[in-house]
Amino acid sequence: MTLRIYDSVRERILKGDLAPGSRLVIRSLALEHETSDIPIREALRMLERDGLVEIRPYRGARVVSLSPEEIEEGYLIRGHLESLATRTAVGHLTDQHFAQLDRCLRDMGKALDRGDGLGYAEINREFHGLIFSASPHRRLQDLIENIWDGQRGYQMVFRLSPDWQWTSYQEHQQIVQALREGDADAAAEIALEHKLAAGRALIAGIRDDVATRAEEGA
Repeated sequence: MTLRIYDSVRERILKGDLAPGSRLVIRSLALEHETSDIPIREALRMLERDGLVEIRPYRGARVVSLSPEEIEEGYLIRGHLESLATRTAVGHLTDQHFAQLDRCLRDMGKALDRGDGLGYAEINREFHGLIFSASPHRRLQDLIENIWDGQRGYQMVFRLSPDWQWTSYQEHQQIVQALREGDADAAAEIALEHKLAAGRALIAGIRDDVATRAEEGA
């Protein structure tokens, strides 16, 4: 039950059905899901760990509102860590890795064709995870995983900036090509710019979303 509630609320947040700043009332959610308050509280705590929900004592739970400064810092840190992981994966990637990366690219293309932003986001994480798994630096991998887990809200970029997704897809192709050629410098540089561009796209998308919601509420 807790996982079903978690999945349901997470999807509604990432799809924009629950806007940033929206209150999440435990009793209302319990009635909606025909359950007690306990699994709702557990699901909200899971969403809080994902960076999607903010829980404050005596004030309840709300969908997080990401600030441009927070996003810029988050992607700056992720960008350099993931660039390093991509660089150090060179020379350790096997034919099996590349076969899986090619499959991810095909699946990404299909997700783009059907306009499935959330599906694209999940494949995106798998794609980068495959590369990072080839790096010999386990602590680096753990750092990246922990940051990704706490920034699931950043997946909104795939909904808020649909045009950017095609640029993202092309950058994934470029990363794979550089890795195939064993060009660590190029792979690291593309990976860094890829992540920083995602941050810029998310900031722009959030601003557009706020403006649109304001117009609709006017």
